Amino acid sequence: MEVSAPVGMVTDFASIPAFAQSFVHVLGNNIRSAIIHDYLCTQAGKDKTNLTQKQADRLFLEGLKIDEVRWGKARVMAAGVRGFQRIKYLFKKESYG
Repeated sequence: MEVSAPVGMVTDFASIPAFAQSFVHVLGNNIRSAIIHDYLCTQAGKDKTNLTQKQADRLFLEGLKIDEVRWGKARVMAAGVRGFQRIKYLFKKESYG
């Protein structure tokens, strides 16, 4: 699947907690994957791709691999994204899947 974010889309790039910023840089080689993931988390991205949040999170990890983010770093980033999304969906009382 090929996904692109629209030009001018508002993004926070990578929401990385301060304690992890020495390990994962906000504007590192993960930036393309972060922008695409931000788009997939919007209603417009969900409507266009029909991906669930869980699928969007998996695509984030695949993007990190394509962008040649080190395996360990990519796994930590993907786990952080998954954890944050699960908590968000828990509060929204919606299915993460």
